[in-house]
Amino acid sequence: MAWIEILTQSPFRAGAASVALMLTLVWLVSVRIKDASIVDMFWGFGFSVVAAVSLLVSNNLSPIATATGLMVVAWGLRLFVHLGTRWKREGKEDYRYQKMRAHHGRHFWWRSALTVYLFQGLLIWLVAMPVMASFYFGGTTAAPLIAIIGLIIAFAGLIMETLADIQLTQFRAMAKPGELLDSGWWSRTRHPNYFADAMFWWGIYIAAIATSPEAIWTIFAPIVMTYLLMNVSGAKMLERQLIKKPGYAEYMTRTNRFVPRLFRSPKA
Repeated sequence: MAWIEILTQSPFRAGAASVALMLTLVWLVSVRIKDASIVDMFWGFGFSVVAAVSLLVSNNLSPIATATGLMVVAWGLRLFVHLGTRWKREGKEDYRYQKMRAHHGRHFWWRSALTVYLFQGLLIWLVAMPVMASFYFGGTTAAPLIAIIGLIIAFAGLIMETLADIQLTQFRAMAKPGELLDSGWWSRTRHPNYFADAMFWWGIYIAAIATSPEAIWTIFAPIVMTYLLMNVSGAKMLERQLIKKPGYAEYMTRTNRFVPRLFRSPKA
């Protein structure tokens, strides 16, 4: 079919179509079960889908470009499993979506398609742009050493994010009421998982432009992701809730908000 051929001629079009299809199906499920928060687990999975589909439709890729795409697939699948496990354990819609549902009332079912799913799909496509751009231009890796450094940064971010999430999961399972997590990675930054997330995408950007310098214009992608993690859906929004916990204000005074401290500060 002609339209399928048109979509598969470009990783940009293929990536957009694949994430649109995936999130449309997820939206339909969310309407059925009345739980919009399932979109969170598919945030990471969406990147895996975009990277995998873009890999499949692209030609003349270098081994490093392929490794970059597979790194994104791995990152997205890990996040999908982590958030999916948390969603299943909590068993109820996240408070953010409950507030949106209350605000929009009986219109939320269709408005969520725009305000939640379309918006997140657009963000996935934009943040994944460096990967799709490097696939689009293809060819031999322009700067292999720099590309490898970028992949090392991305891999380090993936490992740090994984360890921080494991520490958080274990803490939540054993914590007493009012207790704060301020050990491990959480003693160096109040949001190690978000910092590691930003680190991952800056590493992917470095690897992408070292593979195909023509993709340098996609620098907006890691900037957008970092801004979201710091000021929108990440650290800033979470701390509006955490500041209410006893001892959290004091924790803020001795622990960096985002970038980890190299040396731990002694507890007061």
